[in-house]
Amino acid sequence: MRYFALIAGLVGLMTSPVVAQDAKLVQAGKELYAGKTCARCHMVGGRGYKAGKLDGVAKRMSADDMRKWLTAPADMEAKLDQKPKVRMSSRKKMHLTDADVSALVAYLMTLK
Repeated sequence: MRYFALIAGLVGLMTSPVVAQDAKLVQAGKELYAGKTCARCHMVGGRGYKAGKLDGVAKRMSADDMRKWLTAPADMEAKLDQKPKVRMSSRKKMHLTDADVSALVAYLMTLK
């Protein structure tokens, strides 16, 4: 009986509005990744520029650090021991809104 209650609770969580909202945010981030041509400098799932692989990024980096990379890349690059060949801070502004950054971070957090 306890197992049934546990499974019912988990199913309820998975179908809750919060999960649906998160799925929409992740999808928005995935679309932004494609629309902002992030694959010119990054690779996901074997597609894009191989030097900037993002597969597994959610295992290596926190959501807060991802947000900082998107909003203050020069600050994050300054912390690196070895400077990247293509510096994110030297690129044109990406013109990301706070909502864009949140969506991209939500998507990147799925890349485990």
